Amino acid sequence: MPPMDKVKEAALFRVVQEALTNVLKHAGAKRVRVELLAEGERLFGVIEDDGKGFDPHKTPPSVGLLGMQERVQALGGSLFVHSQPGEGTRVEFGVPL
Repeated sequence: MPPMDKVKEAALFRVVQEALTNVLKHAGAKRVRVELLAEGERLFGVIEDDGKGFDPHKTPPSVGLLGMQERVQALGGSLFVHSQPGEGTRVEFGVPL
């Protein structure tokens, strides 16, 4: 993987940090998994927990989730949140390297 510039590195650190903060504050999870994978010219990330989950369609977006979305979009990437009550939460992002 080519080295990342410091701005991109800091933004992605904040995205992962916010996702983990959300797990600690809201999920009641016993396990969390963080995975980063460079594939071609993109970096993909997954933060997944086994917590209580939520319905993203019924829950208003939080400041933290909006901030994660904005940071990833500012890098030219995309972020998706997959969750269901009782099924945990999975945050996925992909950004160009």
